[in-house]
Amino acid sequence: MGQIHAAPGQLTASVSVKKATHKAALHLPELSQDQWHTLAGRLADIPQAVADLLANRVPVAIADPAHARGMTIVPASEQISFACSCPTGRLGRVCDHSAALGHAVAERLAGAASVLLTARGMSARELAALLRDRLGGTELATLPADPDGTVRADQLYSLYAHRPPRKAPPEAVLETITPITTNLDEPPAPCPRATDLEWMTKDAADRARALLTGQAVQPHDPLSDTVRLLATPEGVSRLAAAAHATGHDEATLRTMMIGYRHGGPAGAHTALAAIPTPSHTLKQAGETIRLSRAFGLGTLDIADGALTDPSAGVQVRPGLDGRWYPFTAAGAEWHPAPGASDDPADAYRAARRARASRPQAR
Repeated sequence: MGQIHAAPGQLTASVSVKKATHKAALHLPELSQDQWHTLAGRLADIPQAVADLLANRVPVAIADPAHARGMTIVPASEQISFACSCPTGRLGRVCDHSAALGHAVAERLAGAASVLLTARGMSARELAALLRDRLGGTELATLPADPDGTVRADQLYSLYAHRPPRKAPPEAVLETITPITTNLDEPPAPCPRATDLEWMTKDAADRARALLTGQAVQPHDPLSDTVRLLATPEGVSRLAAAAHATGHDEATLRTMMIGYRHGGPAGAHTALAAIPTPSHTLKQAGETIRLSRAFGLGTLDIADGALTDPSAGVQVRPGLDGRWYPFTAAGAEWHPAPGASDDPADAYRAARRARASRPQAR
């Protein structure tokens, strides 16, 4: 892949695969001038943000709509579109070249967030100039440096405010990105098969796209990462290999796959086993269920880190993410059900609904 080029409304790069070069583009909506002026007005009230911009850095406040008067610099996933000169890209689908570009952009943004500003219609340098114009008539007292010789953010802002503007240095040239090759020849053992490498590349691109669009991505440990891959449409064919690698039987992994679909990594681990939880937390959750009047006839047992209603055939377990996960009985096993919630009473009701939809399962 060649260098990534940022321009208002898009990021582009040339991708070479087997002597064929295609141009992939990632399209983002530009912010209007009114939106940029609104953002500059908000940043002018934040000394740290002013100091960062005048030092040619992207301020953290820009990424938080709560601190930027509702401006969302990171676009929503539905606002991002891909295009490519290859046949697949011309059909409007995300081809391998577009996926590689998205992956590379996500990696580059970690070290050069100003690329995203340029793509939204204004570079960090232009935003700093807009901020200087807004602060042009502001009189601020010069603050001395701390005794140890360091300068705080608010002091740095004052120093810059009383210094004649200097020509901003050019933006750093992006480094060349290592190309991602598709249609690989079969590598020698014990390397993964070519199809597996392509599959893993697609999965990495999907996760990069989630990061690029600002979606919350939960941390993954090796086991939940394996379950995540199994939960994809192509993953079930690798169930036997995953069972051999993880030491968990296929039935357990299938249960974890269902838990992952309902609640991500936390849902997968909760499906494997209830996590250790203080007894007072479980008792408080049980009382919450009773007070909500969700608890019907029978008793609510608290044991083994879970709340179980044996007469109804349902169970509620706490998850690693602080939510409560519903389960339904299937013989001697417990199957994950949709409806994880911060409220144990809501999770209990979700378990009852799931149980009612399959009354013959015992």
